[in-house]
Amino acid sequence: MEDAKASWYSRLGWDGNPFTLEIKPHLFVGHSSEVGNLLSGIGDGEKFIIIIGPTGAGKTTLLKWLSTKYFSLYLPKPPTTKEEIVEVFRESVLKPTLLERIFGRKNLTIYDIPERFRKKYGGRKFLLLVDEAHESTTDILEWLRSIGDHIPNCIAIFAGLPKLKSETLKQLETLSQRVTLEVELNTLSKDEMIELVRKRIEDVGGKGIEPFTLEALEMIYRMTGGFPREVLKLCNQLVNEAIRRNTYVIDGSFFVSSEENESSTTNPVEELEGLTEKQREVVELLARKGAMTPAEIIEQIDMSSYKTKMHALRAMNNLLRRLENGGFVMRRKRGRTYVYDLTPKIKNIFVES
Repeated sequence: MEDAKASWYSRLGWDGNPFTLEIKPHLFVGHSSEVGNLLSGIGDGEKFIIIIGPTGAGKTTLLKWLSTKYFSLYLPKPPTTKEEIVEVFRESVLKPTLLERIFGRKNLTIYDIPERFRKKYGGRKFLLLVDEAHESTTDILEWLRSIGDHIPNCIAIFAGLPKLKSETLKQLETLSQRVTLEVELNTLSKDEMIELVRKRIEDVGGKGIEPFTLEALEMIYRMTGGFPREVLKLCNQLVNEAIRRNTYVIDGSFFVSSEENESSTTNPVEELEGLTEKQREVVELLARKGAMTPAEIIEQIDMSSYKTKMHALRAMNNLLRRLENGGFVMRRKRGRTYVYDLTPKIKNIFVES
């Protein structure tokens, strides 16, 4: 398989797989209005900014892109203790110089960070970029808020899921009142998605959107809802299927029947309204809990009308199959079993609501 893959890549002029989930900041595309507002806020010296959006919307790529443009410290996860905060600064922007290591230096504490920073960098603009901020405790966010407050010309940017705004910050008034700019990322437009695919392909030596046809890209957009991560995953699957078929054109034949494609263009909100009460209950459960196995779902749903647990499980499998055929859920493997999750277009409805 690896030989076939290398040969297929070579035929297209690719020097690797363009659709890995590796974060590539230089290939960041889309969200032009949101990025414009963000850059304007940074230019104006806004002290505290939040970036929110669903999983796979491009928050991490945006933060890493910012880290290539500005003097910054990027934290992929919030620190868990104040000692970890100190260690992060000590190993990056406040790393001791050679002379300081030779002659010794007073140990760095969390209270020293702003003053040490000021002495070393003066008033140089500095971005403190915190990813997955919704996972942070309020204590850690308060320390980061304090550090951001006291470092001259520091701009703290926190990125996370929508609950960063709706839940986390509500518990920390000292930070929420200081947030003066909010940027929300959602899906890419169809043209932006095509640009993402093109840039990925050209980055590995390919030409334009080849081997995809515009028809295929249209279908990719319908199926992914324009979420960047889902686009990359689907493109990767299609490339692997093209290698298996030994073909160098990815077109509409790689997708479902035209009748199903047409149904995918209907308004997803209207589609949700057409679900049965039990189907709607399952969809709302997956929106709250994330991916689950059928067995896990029946533990959360009232299935008392069925004689046995086996009957309930069989009914749930049939219900999930209908939801999958309707484009509401998708199945994927997790270990030795399968889990069901909402499709990106359905997830987006719940994120927006």
